[in-house]
Amino acid sequence: MSSAVAVGALSLSREEAIGIAYRARFPSPGPGGEAADTAYGTLERLGYVQIDTISVVERAHHHVLWSGDGRYRPPCLPALEAEPRRAFEYWAHAAAYLPIGDYRYCLPRMKRVAETGHDWFPTEPRVVQGVLERIRSEGPLRSADFAGGDGPRGPWWDWKPAKAALEFLFMSGTLLVASRPGFQKLYDLAERVLPPGIDARFPSDEEMGDWYVDRASRAYGIFAEADVAYLRKDGLAGIGAALERAVDSGRLVRVGVEGDEKRAQWAAPAALEAAAPGEAPGGGLGPDGRPVRILSPFDNYVIDRKRARRLIGLDYTLECYVPAAKRKFGYFALPVIWKGKPAGLLDCSADRKTRTLVVKRSSAAAGPDERDEFDSGLAAELASFASFNGCDSIRFA
Repeated sequence: MSSAVAVGALSLSREEAIGIAYRARFPSPGPGGEAADTAYGTLERLGYVQIDTISVVERAHHHVLWSGDGRYRPPCLPALEAEPRRAFEYWAHAAAYLPIGDYRYCLPRMKRVAETGHDWFPTEPRVVQGVLERIRSEGPLRSADFAGGDGPRGPWWDWKPAKAALEFLFMSGTLLVASRPGFQKLYDLAERVLPPGIDARFPSDEEMGDWYVDRASRAYGIFAEADVAYLRKDGLAGIGAALERAVDSGRLVRVGVEGDEKRAQWAAPAALEAAAPGEAPGGGLGPDGRPVRILSPFDNYVIDRKRARRLIGLDYTLECYVPAAKRKFGYFALPVIWKGKPAGLLDCSADRKTRTLVVKRSSAAAGPDERDEFDSGLAAELASFASFNGCDSIRFA
């Protein structure tokens, strides 16, 4: 690392900054153990994994956990919801699985929704009360267990009244998701879902600020203040003071990054010590011998598109929400990361009937000096990704 710059900050090269971020997302594997335990360790470190319904390949929450541990398979996540419960479902910047220890830091959002209503749809008090009474007396229920209301209903913004009531009760913390059999939410009273002894104290602004900063430090490795609470709006008042406390106590160091020197960023001392100048993340092989990674569009390494563009140079648009005629690459293109940096995209789908991973389009490539190494790494990653998707073969369309 080079010498100190303004306000006592350290100046990092772009390579050093990328290495810190990549190692935070994909640290060196610890001793072997159950895949579910490793999945919990990843969830605890990242703070959340986003839930998504798209299933052309394995859904995002499973894909993200597989990217950190190639042994991961979808049954591991439900195991974290079983006793002793280590994960629960709520809202991060979007629907997500979170470590159970973070429950109390969801309380500010729950309180806001309870007091002001849900942002996206109205609820009828009579329906809300009726739904709550049924679950209280009958036990866990799905949306499908309630009558459909007046006439057919369309997409999520036109939910039937009972579904809107369920989501309000969930977002306000009265109900939680007990599990997702068949990917359908099974709602129950929060007190019947939460494990005994859960810390449910309402956090102060100072506690929320410290929590946000600690989460960003562990999940991101290096981060700017704008990254700390990505797309969240509850309990933000204490973040600035929390950053100051972290620097004063030595838990974080203020840094500048080559090409982005005017932006204040932070990293933990241990992360800075591991950032060897000029060394690619993982010594060129990746922390667990995977130099190439096929990521979900919702992977924590790239989900904040502004940060990913600023830090690693990823210019990426998820085109499943773009009309087909306007797509430039494909419906569900997956970012390919090579030694921490973007190396192209793969548009894949899993044909479950024939157990074939179909690669519809690829732009993944490395420079001529690294082509053989990259191609070998990509082939190994594709084979592992196919197996993860329950596929026995790969076909390039």
